[in-house]
Amino acid sequence: MKLEFTSEIDTMVGPPRRAARPAPQLIFDLPRPLLRQLLAAGLGYLVVMGFAFRAGVGIGLIFAIFATVFVAYYGLPLVMARSSGARRAADARPVGSIETASGPLSHGAAWAQVMTVPLLMLGWAIVVAVLHARLFP
Repeated sequence: MKLEFTSEIDTMVGPPRRAARPAPQLIFDLPRPLLRQLLAAGLGYLVVMGFAFRAGVGIGLIFAIFATVFVAYYGLPLVMARSSGARRAADARPVGSIETASGPLSHGAAWAQVMTVPLLMLGWAIVVAVLHARLFP
């Protein structure tokens, strides 16, 4: 697009300039120990709820809520990562950091960002189990 004005205004707009280099492809794969901890937190939730309600009337609703949260929490990032195209090898990951959508994070910060929801769910399961045991002995 090119706009030219008369000499009274003296303004010209040319085509937009292209970026010198494209942005680097991000790697959103999590380290295996972190994936194991996520799985352990999810299984811990199911075990606590299973023992608390002993496969009673409310267990179906609890497992349905867990399944919905689990699919949303892991499914959406998986779809986004697969739709982003070709990725670099996992070995090309910068040492000491994990790339996230908000930028590179240290391992501890990434752990806190990823494990917050699963640990809150596990904590909530323990609270619900204790309340259920106290209210319905």
